[in-house]
Amino acid sequence: MKLTCTQMDVLISFYIDGDLSKALKNQVEEHLRECPNCRAKYDIIKSMLADLKNSFDMQEEYATSEVSSSCTSQQYRLFKNNLSAYIDNELDNEDNIKIKKFTINNKSARKALEDSYNIKKLMNDSFRKTKSDARHDFSRSVLKQLELEEEATSGFHPAIKLLIAFTISVLVLTTIILFSLSV
Repeated sequence: MKLTCTQMDVLISFYIDGDLSKALKNQVEEHLRECPNCRAKYDIIKSMLADLKNSFDMQEEYATSEVSSSCTSQQYRLFKNNLSAYIDNELDNEDNIKIKKFTINNKSARKALEDSYNIKKLMNDSFRKTKSDARHDFSRSVLKQLELEEEATSGFHPAIKLLIAFTISVLVLTTIILFSLSV
């Protein structure tokens, strides 16, 4: 049975995590070779995960390294503390201008701002999709359609694993955002 693009939307995260049976993994890989749209989605997700990991690693490096000037350190702390408010357009004009000037002159601030916008967009898109699919248990339908009756390695039903994976993803993204705002 050939996988559809809709089924791939559900299975990509399992594929990335290595949680698919060998047969299903082969079907996913075949679909990725044949479908440029799904391949592009897969590449974007892998790239975003790598960027998140790099961003987290950079934050750890910044937190452990000494900052050469206290002014830069203070400006960066101010930037990080006001980043969420800046993105949500909640700052007054004076603070808004300070954030803009610092962002223009600081490469890591530009990267942090870009990452925050990307995460916000991703979360908004996920929320809209989840909200529109709320009436229909999409994942369960896809898994049932594929007749996946293999035992999961953790002993959970595949639909429950999908729910857990989604919940963990949202928690990780939220934690990263909160951590990046508190640094």
